[in-house]
Amino acid sequence: MPLISVILVTYNRMRFLSLMLDSLRSQSFVDYELVLVNNGSTDGTAPICQAYVEADSRIKLITIPHNMGASHGRNQGLSAASGEYVTFVDDDDYCYPDMLSFLARLVHEDDVDIAMCGSYNDFGDRLEPYFIGEERIVLDRLQGLRELLQRRIYNVAPPTKLFRRELWEGMAFPHQVLVDDIHIIYKVFERARRLVVWNRPMYAFRKHTSNMTVFIHNRRITPKLLDEYLTMYQTRAYYLLERAPEIAEAVESSIYSYMHSMCQLIAENSIAGCETQLRFMQDYVDNNRFDEIWVTGTGGEPS
Repeated sequence: MPLISVILVTYNRMRFLSLMLDSLRSQSFVDYELVLVNNGSTDGTAPICQAYVEADSRIKLITIPHNMGASHGRNQGLSAASGEYVTFVDDDDYCYPDMLSFLARLVHEDDVDIAMCGSYNDFGDRLEPYFIGEERIVLDRLQGLRELLQRRIYNVAPPTKLFRRELWEGMAFPHQVLVDDIHIIYKVFERARRLVVWNRPMYAFRKHTSNMTVFIHNRRITPKLLDEYLTMYQTRAYYLLERAPEIAEAVESSIYSYMHSMCQLIAENSIAGCETQLRFMQDYVDNNRFDEIWVTGTGGEPS
């Protein structure tokens, strides 16, 4: 059984995939398996996957006949993973050569369930720091949850994070959502007794026009996206308040901060079509009504 399972889901990324695969094969750390999930690709991705499988016995290939979404692919990868720890990488990014060894050393030395590193945003012509710092910080469960909500030293993105695999038992990425990680990572963090973050840059998020989350970075806010985030914030609040009531202030503050920033973003960029959501958020900000529930559009009662 390898120490680490790396889960990589790919769909029609023949332009980018080899860079990620090469960066994984070049890791200084060797005690890992790569669970490579070809999620119904229709371009030249399949032969690329097959060539790397034949070249490296550490690669497990799962082929899904038809694209069923990134969430389905990640769940298939989790089911096939056998490592004590798991990490997720994206098919259009790349890892620095010492990333896995760096994270493995952190979980060993600090006896933690989650270890995190820093990263860059790679725009092709420039690298921008993305959660980078030199302080090595060990957190308990409640501290880790507070930091996740405050997003000061890390966020919910699965890449850059090494998780003890047992944290994911009974968990699954949700289907038919725009951004799957926001709905599940907080649940995984809630299970972690200890975490460590040392934001040395070990990963690069490549930014281009076909990114799945390009609409977020380019501030292309839509009613459907806002509905999803508003529902998630309410669902997350009820989930965490039930299991970690000690962080109630941080939970409520995260909702308030998100709605305040979205109101500003919509107003400053004259974003049309979100009038209903804007009224709801503005009322929330003005009255700080945590007991309000988002039920418009695709939103619903928290569960």
